[in-house]
Amino acid sequence: MTMKQMVCASYWTPFWMLILPLCYCHLMPGDTFRPSVVSAENVRLDLTTANGYQWRTSLPNGSLVVEGQVPGGIYTDLERAGVLRSGPLLYRFNDGNYRWIAFNDWNYALDFDVDSNLVNQPGVFLVLHGVDTIAEISLNRLFLGETDNMFVRYRFNVRNLLKAQGNQLRVQFRSPVAVSRNRYEQQLMDYIVPPRCVPPEYQGECHANFIRKMQASFSWDWGPAFPSMGLWKAVSLEAYQSITLRDVYVETSLNGSDWQVDLLMHCETADIGVSHSGTWAIRIFDNEDVLLHELIDDSLVSGDQEREATVRFQLRIGADQIEPWMPNGYGNPTLYNLSVSYSENEQVAIAKNLLIGFRTVVLVEDDLQTGGRTFYLQVNDVPIFLKGSNWIPADVLPELVTPEYIRDLLTSCVDANMNSLRVWGGGIYELDEFYQTADELGILVWQDFMFACSMYPTTSWFLESVSIEVVQQVRRLQAHPSVVLWAGNNENEAALRGNWYGTLSDFNLYRQDYIKLYVDTIREIVRREDPSRPFVVSSPSNGKLSEEEGHIARDPYSELYGDVHYYNYYSNGWNSSSFPKPRMSTEYGFQALPSVHSWATVADPSNDDDWSFNGALLSNRQHHPLGNFEMELQVSSRFGLPKTNLSTRRGLEDMIYLTQMHQAQAIKTQTLHYRRHKYQLSENGAGLTMAALYWQLNDIWQAPSWASIEYGGRWKPLHYFAVDFFAPFLCILTELDDGTVAAFVHFDRRQDLVSGILTVSLRSWDLLDPLASFSSPVNQDMLAGEPVWIRSLNELLNETGCTRETCFITSAFFDTTTGQESIAPPNYLFLTSFPNVGNLQMASVEVVDVSKVYVTQRSEWTVNITLATDNVAAFVWIDSGTYCGTFSTNGFMFYDRFKTVKFYSKTEIVDIGNFKNNLNLIHLAQIIL
Repeated sequence: MTMKQMVCASYWTPFWMLILPLCYCHLMPGDTFRPSVVSAENVRLDLTTANGYQWRTSLPNGSLVVEGQVPGGIYTDLERAGVLRSGPLLYRFNDGNYRWIAFNDWNYALDFDVDSNLVNQPGVFLVLHGVDTIAEISLNRLFLGETDNMFVRYRFNVRNLLKAQGNQLRVQFRSPVAVSRNRYEQQLMDYIVPPRCVPPEYQGECHANFIRKMQASFSWDWGPAFPSMGLWKAVSLEAYQSITLRDVYVETSLNGSDWQVDLLMHCETADIGVSHSGTWAIRIFDNEDVLLHELIDDSLVSGDQEREATVRFQLRIGADQIEPWMPNGYGNPTLYNLSVSYSENEQVAIAKNLLIGFRTVVLVEDDLQTGGRTFYLQVNDVPIFLKGSNWIPADVLPELVTPEYIRDLLTSCVDANMNSLRVWGGGIYELDEFYQTADELGILVWQDFMFACSMYPTTSWFLESVSIEVVQQVRRLQAHPSVVLWAGNNENEAALRGNWYGTLSDFNLYRQDYIKLYVDTIREIVRREDPSRPFVVSSPSNGKLSEEEGHIARDPYSELYGDVHYYNYYSNGWNSSSFPKPRMSTEYGFQALPSVHSWATVADPSNDDDWSFNGALLSNRQHHPLGNFEMELQVSSRFGLPKTNLSTRRGLEDMIYLTQMHQAQAIKTQTLHYRRHKYQLSENGAGLTMAALYWQLNDIWQAPSWASIEYGGRWKPLHYFAVDFFAPFLCILTELDDGTVAAFVHFDRRQDLVSGILTVSLRSWDLLDPLASFSSPVNQDMLAGEPVWIRSLNELLNETGCTRETCFITSAFFDTTTGQESIAPPNYLFLTSFPNVGNLQMASVEVVDVSKVYVTQRSEWTVNITLATDNVAAFVWIDSGTYCGTFSTNGFMFYDRFKTVKFYSKTEIVDIGNFKNNLNLIHLAQIIL
């Protein structure tokens, strides 16, 4: 695979990051040490590859030894060493070919020297910030302890073991597949903790619920099984005389005319039960480094038996000095620099800087007279409609994810007018860079705890491990203003009530386990560690009603309470009547195939079967049961199947186009349905919808999936559609149940509503000019949820001589204040599916001009592409070939004679001649006529 074959390939160069310390600690017994006369300055020495330390990894019998990377993992180590001979990890069938790696145990080893000054510090700890997953740790042939949780930081007292020269650090990993299987078999002596295994279509491994590891690494219906092992975050030596600062709790609240800032310093001490007297300096600066507040305080810090200590402070800053942090589209995500330092004997021992935002968040659940309760988030007293998607891990191997790639994905969210992401509970608690970037961009984060689609054991060892995990992760993430809600799990309430895994016969038993894990353990820890933001036990759930009904609601998918996940692959995905009207929709979606560019990175170019819709490779990559059948069903119903043979390369390419366009149109229809019902209540009390988070944002490999952004960063049509259907101000065209066609003006906030003229046009598929147009004024007097234009569809058709099979409807908005026509994206309404359209023509869509301009704000180069057409062209797709970037619009309806589209280059200076030669245009008629 060449670099140009992979979109934005630079994002996938391994980046061995120095990860900031996590919070809390998993402690081993240690001796008490009295301070010696050394510098008070704390020392952290990262034993990472980037810092020059040479790790080795091997099979336990020594038959295979290669260089290891830390941070890293066994799969990437073996690939780098040239051991894997079947090609790159994700190439063709290698997810199965390389499974032997996960079935073996592996050892990591480091021989190293350290400065004698570090050895002589009174507190010296070996800290493993992320161990994946089951391992025994030893230093200089002495056993330190075991690890059993990928999401926990482990700390070992090595003051008596560390030497200046000749240290031997050993990490002996056990196969996570074998450990999970053994734990499951042991549990059978009590009772089954389901599921017994993932569906066979997943081609994965079983019993991921018995190990605290990225659950999706055992496979999912959108991802492969790569159950890796390794040190996926930094390994470090931390030495200090008195204390170190691990995490800072930050809570901001409005108190009269002041912002109140409550701070809690989570410290660790070098010794047990010894007090340390020092000076804390706390300062808050604005983004121009102007000091807004300073607190100098002398405090006594005493460590307990686990070497933990806390110190509390409270600050007040005038509200007139602060710009609150607001999500994207509702204001500025303004951040302030919080500087914390601790000094002893006039020497700074600790210095820590955080970017914080001033914001409050409340989950509003008010009773409604029509029945049910509201369910929405309020940030700084402003109700927020959550517009966005669901985030899965950016790679099945976390060591391959770079800060640049995280930023690219999150920037793509903002480009698509999103304000929210839900971090799904089967992946990982994301890297620090994810939350830092979300803070900066104003993206709200709904944070699941890492439990998904399973029952889980509630043995003492499991609950103890989970408790440490929750404390550490809450403390690590709590200070981020972007994190606005904790959720205990993904779909486990619905799974238990819905008998997904045959638990109905022992419902009370599994219900008790559910409450013990999510309510008595996780919820109680979250309430203690972070009272500043809401917690829901599950998603979907009925919120308070689930709690009132014993934490397992009678109907977790009720439209009148909480949030829902809704999938239906057998109804008409382009008809809004197919969808519920919930308080929040936090998962919904349709599958599509990956692009030709993405598929080319994993398929053999000379193997015809690899390029067949019915081929073995695509079947191998389709992990969703009946997924290809469901895509074919939806495509045939909405478009008709392509005229080409699906077993040929051209047939596969045509199906790629059709599945992607179907996905985009279906998610658009469903999202606009949810946005319209923000302001509307149905007769049964459903509606007042306040979230549309489609499944899913990103891909974890090259395969059929629900994602809008492919593995590597290329946008699918769905993401281009999201730019429009998440626009802050837009027109929604819909056919109502009473036979009328209506246009609704939707706005996120009243100030997004602008004055102008909405034009609705009835158009024939075989003409560029509209048959009839109707104008309606829009102004600040418009009532939310009320149509701005409405007509009987039969009357419209009779007046124009149209039928459902020959015409469609469009809308355009002209802003009379600014004179701009693009203030709201254009929209359209189909009156039937394309197999029934009788007058669609073969349009000739051509590029008539390409020019470039230099733009510093958005990207290095912007290219203007002017298109012309002689007939209506549906779903026009522009492909930039090997050029990495995005278009201002794509997959659009083309019913004007000319249209200019912008291309924003991400990485390359564009050669216009070469760029024009790379362009490829395709539209629907070329596929189905």
